[in-house]
Amino acid sequence: MQWEAVRASAQWAAYGDALGFITELTDAAGVRRRIGRDEVTTTVPWKRRVGGRYGQEMPLPAGAYSDDTQLRLATSRAIRGDGEFDVEAFAKIEIVAWQAYALGAGRGTKAAATGLMRVDAKWSQNVFATKAARYVDVGGNGAAMRIQPHVWAARDLSDWEYITRDVVRNAVSTHGHPRGILGAVLHAILLAYALDTGDMPGPKQWRPAIDWLEHVPDVISKDEELAYLWLPSWTDASGADFRSAVAVVADECRTSVEAFDSSSRLTAATYAALVERLGGFDGKTRGSGTVTTLLAAMLAYSHSGSPEDALLLAANTLGSDTDTIATMAGALLGAIAAGPPPGPVQDAGVIDVEARRLWDISQGREASTFAYPDLLRWSPPKATLDLVGLADSGPALAGLGSLAASGPPTAGNQATYVWSTLPFNQAILVRARAELRPLGEHLLPRDSRQQRSRQAGEVMREQPALFDTSEHPAASVSHERQPTSQRIPAEDVVERPSRQGPPTIEEMVQDLARRGFAPEEVGRVLLNLINSGRYSAERAAAFAGLLARAHHRSEQ
Repeated sequence: MQWEAVRASAQWAAYGDALGFITELTDAAGVRRRIGRDEVTTTVPWKRRVGGRYGQEMPLPAGAYSDDTQLRLATSRAIRGDGEFDVEAFAKIEIVAWQAYALGAGRGTKAAATGLMRVDAKWSQNVFATKAARYVDVGGNGAAMRIQPHVWAARDLSDWEYITRDVVRNAVSTHGHPRGILGAVLHAILLAYALDTGDMPGPKQWRPAIDWLEHVPDVISKDEELAYLWLPSWTDASGADFRSAVAVVADECRTSVEAFDSSSRLTAATYAALVERLGGFDGKTRGSGTVTTLLAAMLAYSHSGSPEDALLLAANTLGSDTDTIATMAGALLGAIAAGPPPGPVQDAGVIDVEARRLWDISQGREASTFAYPDLLRWSPPKATLDLVGLADSGPALAGLGSLAASGPPTAGNQATYVWSTLPFNQAILVRARAELRPLGEHLLPRDSRQQRSRQAGEVMREQPALFDTSEHPAASVSHERQPTSQRIPAEDVVERPSRQGPPTIEEMVQDLARRGFAPEEVGRVLLNLINSGRYSAERAAAFAGLLARAHHRSEQ
């Protein structure tokens, strides 16, 4: 996997998102109101109402991106320097903080984010049921659109099992329907093929990738948290067998592939007909994770030599999920094009830095890790408007750090909006109270808790309004691109930890069952798990859940 391919994949994905964001959820008249013309031809400055029906119309710069790229960057930050995906930080910090700056957020992901604000919430058991959405029914493309970083950071692109594990862990924190989970896995496998071979996956590659979806239950069974915490919760909530549900969705994908005619290049008319046939205009299926993944793959394959044409076609097919189809097609096309998109992309430098960090990880090189707040002390504000608050160092966003205003505050009916910049230079449009409430320092990244002068602290405390236009002292950057002057020799590349080793939790419970669940033995195993290092709390919880079920069965 070449650095140029990862970089272009990230940039074209963001460019497709920015193009499609302009035309998302509107008609021809709406496009004219937004940009003053009938069709999108490149990224331009425009205006959009944010914050829902009672929100505020806000100016957006050329290349402004939606929740697709926002959550892709969040996923990227949650991948540690050693390549491990910190799913707990992603779910409990990134997804929660994202609510304060989300643009174009999906209903299911928003409902999941609300659930994750609970202090006792866990990514593996975020089974919610609200008026807006029910966890096991959330099968949209909100997971598939954000999982590319797992592929960009993969050390072995042919290891579908390893990629699938992290993609599933990411997806199930917000999505519970197999269409949402499997759409994310399918897109990841197709992107891995493109980066591994330098060729665009077509019908011959789609079929084995779809066949792989039926192996996802096996991947889940090998992951202790997915197998012993997530799967039982999903089964209880859905009343279904997950393997059977997966088989149904895989068959749906096979049927959809048959609708694609690979003998001719997609035009505006034939692409619209394809979208119609797959349900891409139907409000019930338009945002389906599998439908979006397949439409993006078909569009990218048909226009593999002309990425700009493909993304403009996606963006101008009004009534479809314009931004997400375009962003996922852009990720595939960029991996082959290995060149920059033709128009401006907001935060292109931030996207480059993250893409480089992930590529460094894929090569076994030293890479930085985002210093999230301590999860043991993480207790986010109960109201999303209070995620932006006043810390000792000034305005800040819980979980991600200090905020520097880059524009004037705009008052809306229910909130105030301000374009702001995070310490790592990402631009976000935050939604907050006009008068900020205190935000505890324990809710900020660990490397940004620096002592300010008493004078500066007093000045900040005297300015409780959202932001004034003066610049605030910048917090330290959480992670920067590491020096990469030369490739590390193959023999020096860090090897992925072996999956063989100590007994699994299931084996531990089976052994305890053979011993009659002797209390002293149960206690010994539990203490060993608690002291086992990373993910000790999660493994102990998985052990307790499996132990309780095994003990219950033994007494029946």
